[in-house]
Amino acid sequence: MKNQKQIKIGILMAIFALTTSVLWSASMLYASSAVNPYDNEKLTVQEVEKAYHKRVNEIFNAKLTLLKKGEKGNGTTEVPKNDECGETNYSTYCLAKTVAKEYDQYSFALSKRKAYVTITDKTITLEQAALMTISQNNEIINELDRSRKALDMAVKTYDELLAAYKMHLQYEKIIKSLTKYNTKLTEFRKEVEKLPGKFIDATTTNCT
Repeated sequence: MKNQKQIKIGILMAIFALTTSVLWSASMLYASSAVNPYDNEKLTVQEVEKAYHKRVNEIFNAKLTLLKKGEKGNGTTEVPKNDECGETNYSTYCLAKTVAKEYDQYSFALSKRKAYVTITDKTITLEQAALMTISQNNEIINELDRSRKALDMAVKTYDELLAAYKMHLQYEKIIKSLTKYNTKLTEFRKEVEKLPGKFIDATTTNCT
């Protein structure tokens, strides 16, 4: 009797855990759909891909514009202490964080598409539909892999560009300092040239 009670309790606990897990997953799915611009069943896989790449391109262009303005603009490359990246922060950290979020949403949306394929042709057989699903799944896997690698490479390239640009700015400051020094040196040389070229001796105040 005791063993039967333990079995019943175990089954009830398992059902409760499974129900909680399903509800939590559904809640997460709803939340992701609510904030994810790529998780839209009205869009085809190709349209989702196009929207993602367009958005990532816009993010990179915005950061590059801030980088180009440099100190003359209102941007900054300081890593935020509160982990909040504003639109004017063009540090590699903030860029990577922003595009990583886009990729996560993109990956989530495309991964959901593995479960089904949109078929408008009613004459398609079950076997053909299965083959279409497999083909789409393979394309999604390849696309996500290509996109991740491309994103990694783009962020690394941006980081190198940012480092080079900072060195360029520092080089410009050095050039300006050397130019000022050269100007002062030229002025000093002109003043020296006004002095007599020959002294009578080192102890006299009379010059010729």
